Amino acid sequence: MKKNVWGVLALTATVVVVYGVATLPPAPPAVPAVPDSIPVPVVPALTAYDLPTGNVPVSAEPYRSTYRSISLDGLAERKLLTGVYQGTPYWKQREQWFKDNFYATLAARKVWKEGTGPDTHKRGDPVTWTSEPIPQYVPPPCTQAQPTGYDAEGCRYVAQLYKDVEANDPAKAAEMREQVRRGRDVWFKGTFGNQDENYLHQSRVVGKENMNYPWLDTRTRPHRFTKWGLINDPDCVQGDASTNWYDKCQDPHSSGVLGYRKYYADPVRDKAGKVVYDPRTAPYDPNEIKQNKRFVIGHPCVQCHVGFDPTNPPANPNEPKWEHLSATIGNQHIVQPDAFFHGVPTNSPARQILKGGRLGTIDTSLVASDWMHNPGTQNNIMDFHNKRLFEHVMKDPVSGEVRKANTRHVLKGGEDSVGEHLALIRVYVNIGMCTEECWTPNFPYPGRLVGRGTEQSPMRIMQCAAQCDPWNYADAKMDDLAVFLMTGGPTYLMASKDVDGTPGGTFVDTSVVPQGRKVFARECASCHSTKMAPQSIRNDKVALEKFYDGHVFGKEDYWTLEYSAAERNDPRFQARHLARDAQGSLRPRQFAEKGIFGQDWLGNDERTAFNIVGTNACRALHDNHNQGHIWEEFSSETYKNSPSPGSVPRVLNRMMPLLGGIQLGERKVEGGPGYLRNISLLSVWATAPFLHNNAIGEVTFRPDGAPDYTLRGRIAQFENAFDELMRSDNPKDRNARPQKTLFTTEDMHVTPREDMQGWPKIPVRKGTPVANFASQNPHKPLFMGCDDPVENKGHQFGIDLSDKDKFALREFLKLM
Repeated sequence: MKKNVWGVLALTATVVVVYGVATLPPAPPAVPAVPDSIPVPVVPALTAYDLPTGNVPVSAEPYRSTYRSISLDGLAERKLLTGVYQGTPYWKQREQWFKDNFYATLAARKVWKEGTGPDTHKRGDPVTWTSEPIPQYVPPPCTQAQPTGYDAEGCRYVAQLYKDVEANDPAKAAEMREQVRRGRDVWFKGTFGNQDENYLHQSRVVGKENMNYPWLDTRTRPHRFTKWGLINDPDCVQGDASTNWYDKCQDPHSSGVLGYRKYYADPVRDKAGKVVYDPRTAPYDPNEIKQNKRFVIGHPCVQCHVGFDPTNPPANPNEPKWEHLSATIGNQHIVQPDAFFHGVPTNSPARQILKGGRLGTIDTSLVASDWMHNPGTQNNIMDFHNKRLFEHVMKDPVSGEVRKANTRHVLKGGEDSVGEHLALIRVYVNIGMCTEECWTPNFPYPGRLVGRGTEQSPMRIMQCAAQCDPWNYADAKMDDLAVFLMTGGPTYLMASKDVDGTPGGTFVDTSVVPQGRKVFARECASCHSTKMAPQSIRNDKVALEKFYDGHVFGKEDYWTLEYSAAERNDPRFQARHLARDAQGSLRPRQFAEKGIFGQDWLGNDERTAFNIVGTNACRALHDNHNQGHIWEEFSSETYKNSPSPGSVPRVLNRMMPLLGGIQLGERKVEGGPGYLRNISLLSVWATAPFLHNNAIGEVTFRPDGAPDYTLRGRIAQFENAFDELMRSDNPKDRNARPQKTLFTTEDMHVTPREDMQGWPKIPVRKGTPVANFASQNPHKPLFMGCDDPVENKGHQFGIDLSDKDKFALREFLKLM
């Protein structure tokens, strides 16, 4: 199985027979036609509850992190826009209404018909409800004091952008800044009804009584990061009895934890329809958090992506200020998504599977399961404008037209290969938007072993937009979100300062950086640079060093550290590699000619076969974007027709008594999977441990048990991970990497169904590899979905370097 949190498959032929009987699901609905006019939702009026309570001035303090003045117009001029999808008619026909109601449509709720509701709805039932917006306040212009510290920080953020535009056209600059601000608000606040995934779908697996968030209790605020890696909202303070023991926040929809938005639950009614519990007025109940009585929780993207700014860490991780946070670096320390399931016993399959991922990782195929245990890190969103473009053949999900267009490789295997717009909105579905309308009807049905319902079917975008208006709420905002994300830039150690005031440069031996740069050019740049070396020299290290001569890999501010004084002062070097920009300044040629578009992204995004890079294969084998699978419409035809990278062993289910683990032949990998893209090394010093699963290196901890988020701590983790990366993964070699596999921490029981229902209850002992039961498909229980138990193997590039060269390379990477 793997986790629909999520299923542990049938373990023997006997179990297969017992659980093979079930009713057929309804046939998927036909793609609907677009009506001549589409109803416009009525937006409920804001109440005092919805209005913020602060009056915060906007700071002009400059950032230590780097941000970019990127716009859609600028990308279009450079022919850097992607994809063929432009949106469905279901929101295009109401485009102005969505602009006018931008903040009113950041969140949504279901409106159930009389006599129906979450307790009567079963998975796959017809859509009988409608959706309505949960309105949010509209922040005032940045020329005014702001209602929350969050809003003031948003104004501070956008004020640093587009200063070149402002010099010539202030109105245009203001318009561009406002778009970035809106996109930031989507990132921090957009939930679009996704609370339903947990309260309707996941509760089927773990029980409604367990689907709660104990850390909502304000008395946990002083140790939320220490214990769970959760980041407290700087606009909140610890509450008390007057706040029903929730945090007291300037934004009343804040739960007190970034990435978790609270909305009043529906009133509870008796059989006669009388309200017996009104969440807005009910007195405090000590069990209300456990029973989800007062609030439901939605999850914007920052639940995974907000983290401490490495250049400016907070003194107290449980009480950060806005200036200590980065919205795009990713939370390397979060216990994610275990935060959803703290009400579930620790020895449940759900908790054990989730704990089978390291800090800072999440399995993005968690719900729409691919039956492979493959937790991965959140994308570090930096300088995405400099990611490489690839030309793919794509099919427009609205018109059906097939044509070529550019795309970037976004996910770790390059699966979301249809442009940023669809790549972004797919994430919102993946975290719960339109769960019951568009998503779960296409999952296999628990217990099904034959016929329809034993495999995924594709989610259809037009059907989704027709039956789930929150899709349109989000779809109308993806351009704004994309612009905000494009403004994210790197965090540089040389610009950093630790909590005790120690400058980042203290942690770099700059004397060896020029040598480390040469090692990088020879050993790493053919995969980890956007300056592409010709194929003919990629295996010639001498030629590679010469090819990258004069190229600056890091930030222009520090380029002189990459070259020795003798190199920089050589007239031939200056003539070849320096140039005067439009203002007459002498600069490295790539920056003089291209500005910020000359920055190396430190990755080429090529898809490399799993058996070449050699890392744990399960993430590369992820197949949800294949033809006929759930995300079919979110991958290009080029992706789906990728050449096979090879075969993998066909291994009998490891949970089978006696026979489990025996190899019976091989399975050819086809349909797109089998590759991992060559990632960026921007800010790699700040994001250790390494690999897609954080398995190389270890997080270090502070005396109070919190992950060490400080500058000194990040450097210790980087050096630890680099040392492990540079070691052999062959356990027979001297000083080899210690092999890592995550195991269950308690005895437990599983069942042969992904929803954990039914019998028999099969014992799993403490110390069992999590992947033994998490990488199995209960609908095809004979063989493992993926069988690759060692999680920190592979990437053997550079392990034969001398100690001197390894040290120089390590110090060079600290500069990136």
